Amino acid sequence: MTETTPVERVAELLKKAEFRRIPIPLSIGGLQIDAAAAFVGQPPRPDLVVVGDTLDQTPARLQQTVEGVGRALDMMGSKRPLTLVVVGPRPESSALTRLSRHARVLPVGDASDQPNLENWLAVLLPLKLPELKESRADAAFDKLLQGARDPIERELIELAHAGATAVSDRLAALVDEPFVEADDAGALQ
Repeated sequence: MTETTPVERVAELLKKAEFRRIPIPLSIGGLQIDAAAAFVGQPPRPDLVVVGDTLDQTPARLQQTVEGVGRALDMMGSKRPLTLVVVGPRPESSALTRLSRHARVLPVGDASDQPNLENWLAVLLPLKLPELKESRADAAFDKLLQGARDPIERELIELAHAGATAVSDRLAALVDEPFVEADDAGALQ
């Protein structure tokens, strides 16, 4: 089994979330900015994600990187949110505070286990919804359908899944039907 670095574990997770890796050094508006890695998201997650490694960069160097990227984005008129993912030993809280003035900061540490990493990066990842189980509402609909004897009643109950507007529109059409038929018959005479 090959041991991957924390930066590569972050990279794998972001790639699965459909972030595109950008070549390093990062080039924005003619400025060359060095970082451990960088990614750009696709809508609806348009973030520019810069990964900094505290084993290779001091907190001061991380701050220079984030300030440089932020200024370059401002010069370009970009509305893209900037996120800094910090891997490696966690910087002091004062350093994290300084970094957070320029970007959203996600200090993931060594990111040794996948669930912990996913938890730290959750704001960048697509939302995972739980599997739907049959709810009491679905059971109530099924019971109503079984008891429905009239075809119109059955149709309106089935339309309830489409929402109140669908039910009210169909009910209005059903009420209007005899009058429309009478008008059409009168027009033929």
